[in-house]
Amino acid sequence: MTNIFLSIFGISISIGFIVIILVFLTPFINKRYAAKWKYLIWIFLAVRLLVPFSGVNGQFIRNMLLQTKTQAVPEPDEKYTDTQEDAAIPSRRIIVEIPTQMTTPIAVQSGKNNTGITMLDLVAFVWMTGSLTFISVHLISYFHYKRQVVKRGRKIEDVHILSQMFKLKRELQIGTATQVIEYHDAESPMIIGFLKPVLVLPEEEYSSEELFFILKHELVHLKRRDVYFKLLFVMANAVHWFNPLIRIMQREAVIDMELSCDERVTKGTSYATRKAYTETLLSMLHRRCAKRTVLSTQFYGGTKIMKKRFKNILVKYRKKNGIFILICTVVLTISFGTLVGCSIAKEDAEKENPSVQPEMEAVKIDQAPAEDSFSDDNRSENKITITFSKEGEQEQKQAVLVTGYGYSIYLPENEWQPAGPDLWRTAVNEQVQLWITHFDDEGMDSVDRKLEDDGYVTVQDGHKQKQEGDLMYHVELKAFENDIWGIFYAYPIDAEEGWGREIPVIADTFALSVGEDGVKGSSSDGGGGYLGTEDCQEIRNIVDEFAEAYFGGNVDAIQKFLANTYEGKADIYESTGTISDLTVKGLSDTDEKKIENERTAVSLEFRDSNYEDMFLYVTFVFVRQEDGWKIQSYGVEG
Repeated sequence: MTNIFLSIFGISISIGFIVIILVFLTPFINKRYAAKWKYLIWIFLAVRLLVPFSGVNGQFIRNMLLQTKTQAVPEPDEKYTDTQEDAAIPSRRIIVEIPTQMTTPIAVQSGKNNTGITMLDLVAFVWMTGSLTFISVHLISYFHYKRQVVKRGRKIEDVHILSQMFKLKRELQIGTATQVIEYHDAESPMIIGFLKPVLVLPEEEYSSEELFFILKHELVHLKRRDVYFKLLFVMANAVHWFNPLIRIMQREAVIDMELSCDERVTKGTSYATRKAYTETLLSMLHRRCAKRTVLSTQFYGGTKIMKKRFKNILVKYRKKNGIFILICTVVLTISFGTLVGCSIAKEDAEKENPSVQPEMEAVKIDQAPAEDSFSDDNRSENKITITFSKEGEQEQKQAVLVTGYGYSIYLPENEWQPAGPDLWRTAVNEQVQLWITHFDDEGMDSVDRKLEDDGYVTVQDGHKQKQEGDLMYHVELKAFENDIWGIFYAYPIDAEEGWGREIPVIADTFALSVGEDGVKGSSSDGGGGYLGTEDCQEIRNIVDEFAEAYFGGNVDAIQKFLANTYEGKADIYESTGTISDLTVKGLSDTDEKKIENERTAVSLEFRDSNYEDMFLYVTFVFVRQEDGWKIQSYGVEG
């Protein structure tokens, strides 16, 4: 319903501009052209309002509003400009390895609001309610009035009236059966009814001349199906009830309907006949009652409208054919939507076509350890303002530069918390997460296959997504020379209008970084931080080789893995059972992998056939020494 409302809103704006132009030009048009041409223009615009083809779509309106708001936002401080420009990466080629552990849905927090209702949803609901109320009020009023006419009115059987009507119907070539009813509360003569039209006359005495003009006027309405067109205008006004310009359009359309009907009644008549016709109209000014319905044609249309009708009827020169202005209006209406549609299509094509996207460039920054990314120094020197649309409203946030090994990215300040190396979660919801993966010695095709095997589908070049449970996963792939990087993020499905709008903007700030020596950052030798990719691989190799010696009873082979600070005797695993299902724990992308005082903890999970109903664990404490990682201590746990 939101998309429908945005589309209707866009059409309402475009047609509103055309209504303004037509109302402004009305004196000129009425003076030169017959009223039926402007009446046809209103009919075309009403159809356009109800059939939204190739027009200003909702996304264009959304973008237009965002651009308008963005122009009013002050620019960031000059000292942050270079950083922001460098961090914004236009390339869309990105690749990510998604660990299996990260795709397991996390339990929803009890305090989370799962309604998923946005402000735009509420606005769309109000629009729909208003439209239904508008049309319901008019339809109820119409059916009530028609019921009163049929119930309380008196069927006319006067031979003079019926014979006059028969002659006029034959002259106008009308074959529709029409009942004539006299109703005392009728404001003026009118045609009411769609399937079974009824000609209603007030309880008045009419001269033969007055009766002729009244009957001919209403029968012209009947022949032209004006009742249906009035319903069309009411429907357009109901759908666009929020736009006062559409109400003006409906009012002008009704006026031009009456003017064009008068032109048809007096077509080919003398000035004296036209003057007599105006006298009949004038007499109706003194014969009106209080009740009427909008879904009917009426001989009397009010004092102001009557003055316009008099002027139009008594004009002494012949007006021009107005087909030219009708064609101009049609072309203008279609062109307005086509131009906007083409601009949107071009914008989308530029986003989707990788051939027009530049290569990703490395950004030179001061390399800092990942754990210090939120330090006060970084916050004061590396900030930008990111802008995005969240839940239908534009938001802006201060984002601080976060540096990893070989890359940098901006994250909203005080909202994201490090949960591991290259991994962050939001403080308000742990389901919302983002992490970076660097693929060494892998091609784009290889990574694409991995992602497809994991259930990801391509949305556009370099962007894939999948849904698992109540979470939506996205992957953006970026390539730099022979390196492939992946930006992965996840959020609850019902947060599409929230996090689903914000995180892609954050992901677009990803950039490669180089140190002062021009080499991409690598693991530091500091005493804190997190294990890097090379550290994890080194420790994994040690655990694999250690396990072979440990379970094989080779004490001498174990010695080479022990640190020089290792205390005690090297132990081996003694068991008569069969060892299986060995798995290293603590080195996956979901594990913390934190280094404290040059030490980190890892475990080895395994099964012993003597203990079939449980897993056993060898827990290691590794210490970093000059010659690499060594085992500080280890032991078996049940």
